[in-house]
Amino acid sequence: MGAQAVSIDRNGGTSWMSRRREVLAHLRVVADEVTFVKVAAGGDSDDATLSIVPGEPPELMLHLGGSTHLPAAVEGAVVKVNYAQGRSSYEFLAQVTKREEYGRVHVSLPRVVEQRERRMARRLNVYGRRKVRVHTDWGGELTVFDLSSTGLGLVGTSSDVRRVLRDGIRGVLMLTADLRMNVWLEVRHHRDLDSSGKILIGCRFLGLSSRDTTHLLNFLDARFDEG
Repeated sequence: MGAQAVSIDRNGGTSWMSRRREVLAHLRVVADEVTFVKVAAGGDSDDATLSIVPGEPPELMLHLGGSTHLPAAVEGAVVKVNYAQGRSSYEFLAQVTKREEYGRVHVSLPRVVEQRERRMARRLNVYGRRKVRVHTDWGGELTVFDLSSTGLGLVGTSSDVRRVLRDGIRGVLMLTADLRMNVWLEVRHHRDLDSSGKILIGCRFLGLSSRDTTHLLNFLDARFDEG
C-alpha cells in the first residue's frame, strides 16, 4: 500500500524508511511522543524539541532553547538528528533552511530515516506507580513522569512552569527511600499532559557525577528487567 515504508534490512536489526509519506507520518508521531531529540552540527550536539512546520514541502523545526545553542546549525548546514522511541533508536540527516531567534532552526524533511533496534537511552515511565519525586531547593515537590540516563519528565502546574523557566531546578531526586541524589536540571520544554491541567516539564541532567550516573543506570536496568 502507498503508506507503507520501503525498508531494507541488514545485519544488526537496522532498516530504513525512505517513502516521503511514511517519513512524514513517523515524524509527526515523534513530534507528539518524543520528549527531546539530539541534534549535532559542527562537532557539537544539543537537545531540542521537534515539531512539524506545515506547508509544501513541509519542514521540521528544531527548538534548541536559545540563540547561542549549536552555533554551527546555520542556513545551508547539515545537521544529524537522533532519538529513541519504543524499542528502537532513529537517526537522519537534514539541511538547515532557516534559523530564527530563540534557537528555532528550520530543517528540510529528511529523505531517509534510519532505524536501529537498540535504544540509545531507554526511558522508564514511573508516573503513578513508583512514586519517584524531585524535592526542589525552594521546598516544593514535583512528581517524575518518566526517567532515562540523560534526563526526566516532571509533572507540574502552570505556576511550577513559570518558576522553573525562571530559576531552573536544583534539588534531590528521590528514586527510592534509600536511593537519592542531588540533581541540577535544565528545562528543555513543556506541554500539557492531559485534561487535568497538569503540565509535563522535560528536563536534562546537568553535571551528573559518574557515581550518580552509575546508580541511575542500575536503577533503570533493574526496573526494565522487572518488565
